[in-house]
Amino acid sequence: MKNTLSILMVILFSHFSSAQSPNYDKLWQDVAKFEAEGLPKSALKVVENIEKIAKINKNQAQTIKTMLFKSKFAIVLEEDAQLDIINDFKSKIATSEFPTKNILENVLANLYWQYYKQNRWKFYNRTQTTEKVDATDFRTWDLQTLFDETHLHFQNSLANGLMLQQEDLKQFAAILTEQKDSKIYRPTLFDFLNHTALEFYKTNETQITKPAYKFEVDNEKLLSDAKTFAELTITSKDSSSLQLQALKIYQNLTRFHLKDKSPFALADVNIERLKFVNEHATFNNKETLLLDALKAENKEHKKHEVSGLYDFEIAQIYYQQSNTYHPKTSNIYKWKAKEALEICDAVIAKFPKSNGAEKCEVLKAIINRTQLQLTSEAFLPVQQNGRIFVQYKNLNHLEFNAYKVTEKQFEKFLTLYNSDDQWDFIKPLKSTKTWESTLKNENDYQSHSTEVLLPKLDNGRYLLVATTKNASDKDFSFSNIQITNTALIETESPDFKIFQCIDRTNGAPIANASVELTYTENYTNKIKTEQHKTNSLGQFKINKKREHWYRNVNLRLKVIMTWHTLAIIILIEVIPKTKKKQPINLFYLQTEVFTDHRKPYTSKLLL
Repeated sequence: MKNTLSILMVILFSHFSSAQSPNYDKLWQDVAKFEAEGLPKSALKVVENIEKIAKINKNQAQTIKTMLFKSKFAIVLEEDAQLDIINDFKSKIATSEFPTKNILENVLANLYWQYYKQNRWKFYNRTQTTEKVDATDFRTWDLQTLFDETHLHFQNSLANGLMLQQEDLKQFAAILTEQKDSKIYRPTLFDFLNHTALEFYKTNETQITKPAYKFEVDNEKLLSDAKTFAELTITSKDSSSLQLQALKIYQNLTRFHLKDKSPFALADVNIERLKFVNEHATFNNKETLLLDALKAENKEHKKHEVSGLYDFEIAQIYYQQSNTYHPKTSNIYKWKAKEALEICDAVIAKFPKSNGAEKCEVLKAIINRTQLQLTSEAFLPVQQNGRIFVQYKNLNHLEFNAYKVTEKQFEKFLTLYNSDDQWDFIKPLKSTKTWESTLKNENDYQSHSTEVLLPKLDNGRYLLVATTKNASDKDFSFSNIQITNTALIETESPDFKIFQCIDRTNGAPIANASVELTYTENYTNKIKTEQHKTNSLGQFKINKKREHWYRNVNLRLKVIMTWHTLAIIILIEVIPKTKKKQPINLFYLQTEVFTDHRKPYTSKLLL
């Protein structure tokens, strides 16, 4: 479960200040204790006790807090308990007065909405009815009915808007957890309830029945500046449209805050509205209009720090545009990331302690982030130059190391997925070869690619590791390659699995290779051995129609080569086909090269 109750991510459950009654403190501590122990029913009993005390003392703040906690626990209790709490909310709403009634209406609407989100699949399988199957049991309602009821309670929570605008949120501090600058962006109960309702009206739910005359966000003036938007007439026959209701709420909030001396709350709702319209607009030039509106608002408030919020949105759009840059098709957005960075630097310099500067610092870090990825050929012949394909961003120079590893080391490395663990593995390895490469950096903050020369290497398995010169050692990328003159080709006939051992450099078959086959039969653990020999074509074969299945098959081929008089051993792991359809595993080729001192250097080849 993502959260026990998403509606209360805004109304989080804080403890009271030191000025409140110690009895309440102790009771809420008991609630927290039961909740931490996973005992929601026990916690709910304490909450109900607090509710009784608050009612006697006529403490509205504590009463609302108990209702919020009851709604929180409702989501984790059995369905009957949820129904009881919903009905309890309805009873409390019927006997409550402004503004308590508005808050409880808002919470009830959110409870309905939360229930739908957690039981979405049930509603998709229900047929819409002309009237409620059960007027009191919301669990039996169809999707449209639940949405209508949710909409009704949200609208009820927004009633008496002028009075809500006069209600300072400070008096509800007991039931709110305040976040940084929340008072300047959400100063009144009017703001709080409207923004909470917006979370419902902004939904992209597609299963709601829509009329033929459904509302469309097709008016370009919806992406205009705040003053122009506030004066628009927004109407539609589709009065149940969620997008229509969202725009009306945005308009009410905008009209309210246009009168403010401080532009913080206005800027917040204005930016949110512009992004909402841009997301849902059906006209083609919406990004251009969005940028025009942001620039106009930025100019209007250029001497105030909220201009940095508009600048941040502009910079973010530029950065998103930069991500669509494709050098082979168009250069139109090549320098947009650089423009975004310059805007961020300007905001940070002009309003260093502002919210806009904080956002710009984050975006700036993203733009400046380095990227590095290596891709190498899987196999190369011995002592032959190769190439490494390098994809990079914001880098000027790379240092490369080739680490020769045994097969056991390589298999262990493949089990490591955390970069810290991978680097801890690489760090103690002894580099076989080291080289450097200078990268072209146009300072456009775009991703680029190039090929870097891979020097000649001896037979074996290698980890190729690239690190940045001035960055942390853990800023690295790697690839792996096998250096070998041997290749294996696999074919099959109805009766046999056929393998051919050839010279990678010229394709010549390797004849008279001794083959040792080890395997387990069926599901036993007993290892058995067979001896084979490659023919003049370098081939050997395994019978597929034998009585028992081959399991955990290892093949070893021993060939005395004229090249440096080395002995090469090849290992292949396969599961051949059986009468029953068995999965065909990937084939692996492992070469072990022995020097005159018989010291093995192993590598593994994925065919």
